[in-house]
Amino acid sequence: MNVDPANYCFQSLLYYDHKLEHEGSPSLGYLVSLTDSPDHKISETLPAKRILTWLYEMEDQSRNAEHLKAGEEFFDRYFDGGFYPQTPCMLVKKWSPIEAMLLRKMTPQVLDREPKFRAVATGIWEPQRDFEANEIGLAKTDEELFWAIIKTVSQLAVERKMWINVICKPGWHYESAINSLPSWPTEEAAKAGRVLWKRTVRG
Repeated sequence: MNVDPANYCFQSLLYYDHKLEHEGSPSLGYLVSLTDSPDHKISETLPAKRILTWLYEMEDQSRNAEHLKAGEEFFDRYFDGGFYPQTPCMLVKKWSPIEAMLLRKMTPQVLDREPKFRAVATGIWEPQRDFEANEIGLAKTDEELFWAIIKTVSQLAVERKMWINVICKPGWHYESAINSLPSWPTEEAAKAGRVLWKRTVRG
């Protein structure tokens, strides 16, 4: 699948027209998940956008893993199973994980984006085998944290014979996301199926 990485960069997703500029640009939210199919419906922009927004709010309000997992019945509005978030909704400043994957020659099975301002983009990839990256706990920047997540989730995808979905969309405020999640022990995050329980490298 041949795609232009520039169409998935932060500026393109934020403004659509690359000529637009203003100060106070928002950050980008992303979600890394497993799917049971390389053409799962989460590769469509409407469910991807709705689920990313809904999960962000639900995670902030979830008392525990059981509460969050019960709320994920929301997914049934768009498809019948086969979608497993591995991270909470993550935040990064003025950077696009999908563009970065494309620049690393990671070829998606399917990839799409909205042709609009603050566009959602969503794609599905095969797991990245023999992928070099730090462990999640050793990541020192948000970009390093993303690659650490891809490494960890790829290992899970290989074990479970699944694919990796990445959704991203500009529009969140970075500073307010730090420490916005309820305080959970590592075991509770694991019960919810998450490989970490923080939105940024800072917390």
